[in-house]
Amino acid sequence: MKSKVVKFFEFIVVVAALFVAILVSKNLGVESMLRGKEDSVTLSMTEHGLAEDYIGLPAADDIPRIEDLQTWDDTWQTSFVTIEPINIISTGTGTRNNWIPAYSNASRRRGPRRKAEVSSTAFDVFGDYAEYYLIQLPDKSYILAQMSMDDARKLKAGQEITLPVGQKSAVNRNVLANIKDLCEEYDVYTDGVFYCINDKWNEEHSFMVLLIRYGVGALIALVLGTLLIMLVDKIFKVKD
Repeated sequence: MKSKVVKFFEFIVVVAALFVAILVSKNLGVESMLRGKEDSVTLSMTEHGLAEDYIGLPAADDIPRIEDLQTWDDTWQTSFVTIEPINIISTGTGTRNNWIPAYSNASRRRGPRRKAEVSSTAFDVFGDYAEYYLIQLPDKSYILAQMSMDDARKLKAGQEITLPVGQKSAVNRNVLANIKDLCEEYDVYTDGVFYCINDKWNEEHSFMVLLIRYGVGALIALVLGTLLIMLVDKIFKVKD
């Protein structure tokens, strides 16, 4: 029979395996894999149709680039633009995604529970919230932006990318209150946030993304947990 010490270390490695699985699955680029290569949106295409038909899709060369603070200040909320950031900073705070219902499923005792409009993204394991980022324009100034986790990951890795087609949206004042100190530190322009998330695609594929993401996470947890338990048993020379 295993001693309490062995069981304790097995518990620790199982928790570690779960933590690694959640971290990997959360940062897995499922959206990019499912979406594959998409046709770029040209400026002439944006003259017809709704914003939801173009926001979050690849930007063609003629989509206006925001390269300085003055241009961003002059940009209308109806304009379709893109940005080629030179730096990105996480704020750790986000707003509930547009395709996520405001209320969770009802329970018999308490009824439906309203989900917070603003939340920390550190423990957002289901991807319900779109984080606010500080992105640096080519003129070195900073503005606010919301983008897919895949695009944010590429920028954090130092890749030079052109963000998808986006628009200037209103800033959530509750978010702004939470990140006030960070915005002051980087002298961030806070009148508007660049939003380039494809809400339409995410609403249609959110369940599939979640299924793949946490199916992979469960597999990682099972394999890694098993290997670590075997390692603990070997170290403590457990025969059974």
